[in-house]
Amino acid sequence: MHLLTALLACLLSLFGGDGPGSRTRIDFARAGQGVLLSKTTLADGLATFQCLSSGSGACHYRLYQEICKAAVGGTALEQHCSRRELGRFQLHVGARRQVGGLPADFAQCVVAAQGAPGCA
Repeated sequence: MHLLTALLACLLSLFGGDGPGSRTRIDFARAGQGVLLSKTTLADGLATFQCLSSGSGACHYRLYQEICKAAVGGTALEQHCSRRELGRFQLHVGARRQVGGLPADFAQCVVAAQGAPGCA
């Protein structure tokens, strides 16, 4: 059933009519907490986060921006990158949250359990 939900969400994101100029990201993970399925849509400067499924009952989000600069004395390929945190929040399964004012190049990490590896 969880796999069917994931496939349906992916299919809907392709044909769902989010509109021109929008970007949709689907996060799917299977881990100790069960299946995690999240959908994020960015359109007209407004990001919409949806927690579709989570074994823990919630999706935990961390929003950030990668800031990279050329390393001092390094070659053109060497960079020093840091992350600027933009926000953290959780959504219960079925909930939706809209966030405006994010930079176009923002990134996200979403996990089923707060403090889970990969979202530090």
